[in-house]
Amino acid sequence: MSDSLDDTRYLQLAEQAMAAIEAAADAADLDSKRDGSVLRLELDSGDQVIVNLQQPTHQVWLASRVGAHHYVWSGQHWCDTRTGETLGAALQRVMAALGAPLLSLPSL
Repeated sequence: MSDSLDDTRYLQLAEQAMAAIEAAADAADLDSKRDGSVLRLELDSGDQVIVNLQQPTHQVWLASRVGAHHYVWSGQHWCDTRTGETLGAALQRVMAALGAPLLSLPSL
């Protein structure tokens, strides 16, 4: 998974991902707060799931008490730099582990 994105394309794809996550969180009736390049999903349990854009490395980062992962654009999906898991699948796994509503994000 090599990074062949320029900054403009990275920002376009990353912003689409953030918008999709925000929309899925709204559909699941989750509180979400966006501050610049950081999106926080606040769960009823008090846990947070944080999605953060990393423009210098052209990555999207996902962090929660379940773990932290870095994602790069594969040409079709945001994929974990270590495992290849897509960002959408990872968010499903993390939300399930935290007992939170699942987010429908097949495009990520």
